[in-house]
Amino acid sequence: MLENTDALLTLAEIAAAFAGFAALVSVIRPGSSQSAEAVHDLLRLQLVIGSSVAGVAAALIPVGLAGYGLNTGLTYRLAALIFLIFDNGIIVSFIRAYKPVRGTFPPDRLAVGLVSALEVVEQAGLVAIILGFNTGNAAAFYVTALIANICQAGFIFVRFARSVLRRATGNISN
Repeated sequence: MLENTDALLTLAEIAAAFAGFAALVSVIRPGSSQSAEAVHDLLRLQLVIGSSVAGVAAALIPVGLAGYGLNTGLTYRLAALIFLIFDNGIIVSFIRAYKPVRGTFPPDRLAVGLVSALEVVEQAGLVAIILGFNTGNAAAFYVTALIANICQAGFIFVRFARSVLRRATGNISN
């Protein structure tokens, strides 16, 4: 079994919590408004839930693979490849959902900048594992990628919750 199974399971729980919190906040969303703000909130909700579900799966995959008796290096290489595929699937899905509404509301530049920086950390760590550039510390690179993923989901969740609560209370100013 992997030496950091407890850490992976804890990260899975944290990622799942963001999906749950996002679902709860979506319940207090005002009406079924199709305003630009409402569409932006739905895109954020999609991103939080997608990233959180990918984070849960990515945290559990190495544990499942290790159960087959694979060595640690191969376990993390396969897990990193699967995580990278999930992660890029979330990005492609978000871009496709965003394209039809692009230009109808200003982009959240702070979120774009921070999430992009975290995405670089996440993907660089996963690619380093896949290519074997992890200097024998694949677990640290993998956990770092998971933490970057959870930070992304958490930051987007905070922006989503702030926007929804602001609209629910009628306070649409920053």
